[in-house]
Amino acid sequence: MTIGEKIYKLRTERNLSQGELSEMLEVSRQSISKWENGAATPDLDKIIKLSEIFGITIDELVKSNEVSASAEEKPQTIIIKKESNFPPRKIVGTILLSLSLIVTVVLLAAGGGIVGLVLSSPLILCGIICFVFKRNIGLWCAWAVFFAIDMYLRMATGISSAVVLNFQTLLFMIRGGDFVRLLLAFAQLAVILSLILITVFRFRKIPLESKKMPIIFWSLYGVLKIALAVFSLSHLYKQIINYVFSTMNTGFYTFFHSFYVWIYTGFFVSAVVFTVRYIVTKKSK
Repeated sequence: MTIGEKIYKLRTERNLSQGELSEMLEVSRQSISKWENGAATPDLDKIIKLSEIFGITIDELVKSNEVSASAEEKPQTIIIKKESNFPPRKIVGTILLSLSLIVTVVLLAAGGGIVGLVLSSPLILCGIICFVFKRNIGLWCAWAVFFAIDMYLRMATGISSAVVLNFQTLLFMIRGGDFVRLLLAFAQLAVILSLILITVFRFRKIPLESKKMPIIFWSLYGVLKIALAVFSLSHLYKQIINYVFSTMNTGFYTFFHSFYVWIYTGFFVSAVVFTVRYIVTKKSK
């Protein structure tokens, strides 16, 4: 059995599509197809990663089960390809950062003040993501854009997805006829649930043998939620709220509170993803 046949056999046994395996290896789906058809051979770094994904040794993956007709074994030259110093994703990132700078400068010149930075923040975040991440750039950009929009809505309107999860607040808004803000809250909730589901779907088949990561992230999420709940009952919190509303300086409070919410939301999403990966890995065995 050739290495291509082994890759095909191991991939299908684990119910992985060529596209899913290509994402794990950071290669194109066509590369996986060429390997399995014997038209090309994986580079050394990909062979190492394949052995980790399939849970076998490199020898088991590389060595043929058939005895060669030749008495002599010919050494195989493996070429390791390195990523270009400036791949397409970095070119896109440079364009996005340049556009964000132009938007910010133009709006500042027009007297827009902080509005320029707010409007350009999705471009800035997506530009940074293009430089930092190699895979799932579209997904991370979607999270970044939603984060920027959600932070703006929280600060500008005081509306967040948490509104629809609080029965008293929800009832108050319905009785008051505040349906536009209520619609925004439902839209925010729908988007974040969709992003969580997409993230879980994208990462569900990446093997995770240990339950350590799910435990860590669920613990961090729980600690942050409990800390916020305890702090909201403290005397210091009441003093801060009284000061904020007496001076009408709600901007900084809303920003830091919203940022804190996003931190424990990040831990929650990570905990869900790691938990699903662990369960799928255990079920596949």
